[in-house]
Amino acid sequence: MTTPFLQLIDAEARGFAEDKLVLVLTEFDSSLWDVRAVDERILSELRYHYPDAEDL
Repeated sequence: MTTPFLQLIDAEARGFAEDKLVLVLTEFDSSLWDVRAVDERILSELRYHYPDAEDL
């Protein structure tokens, strides 16, 4: 979790559950993100909030 005011540029953020990597967000610029998640529920929630997002 982080502040809503954090801005990432050319960055990678990783999310863990206990010691297991479950989410990787790679930000290329302010409008292009790559999201990789182990849990399909995370991707479903992102698709709901960002309906214009595309699967790669």
